[in-house]
Amino acid sequence: MNRFISLRQIGLAGAAYLTVLGGLANAATLSQAPLPEATESAIGYETVKDALTGLRSQPSVAFSTENGWLIATDEAAYTIWSFAPQGYPAYPAVVKRQVVAQGAGSAIHMNVLCEASKEACDDLVRTFAQMNGMPVGQ
Repeated sequence: MNRFISLRQIGLAGAAYLTVLGGLANAATLSQAPLPEATESAIGYETVKDALTGLRSQPSVAFSTENGWLIATDEAAYTIWSFAPQGYPAYPAVVKRQVVAQGAGSAIHMNVLCEASKEACDDLVRTFAQMNGMPVGQ
């Protein structure tokens, strides 16, 4: 079952800097209440595999690897895609973060497509939200 999880952070100025954590968040994070799920994908692709295939077909998207994670950067769209490595509890999953104009500044929108267990997917969302200073709504 695909899990479509969507978060929005309003009012952030500047761009996101990506540093991907290689492991799970602390055990306290895992014991939190389940996060709400979206009913459809908010990343523009229905599966993680489709996202990777689609991004690989775009010549403007640059790929790199950081701490085992495959990172796709689309500078023209101000978007960073982070693909979980095999062996990560939330694999397969992709996190899409995009900087968008917001009034006189900018905001970071984060969307996650996760095809793993609910618990592993929620942990992935919490890890990235914490890494980016975003609140996670219950």
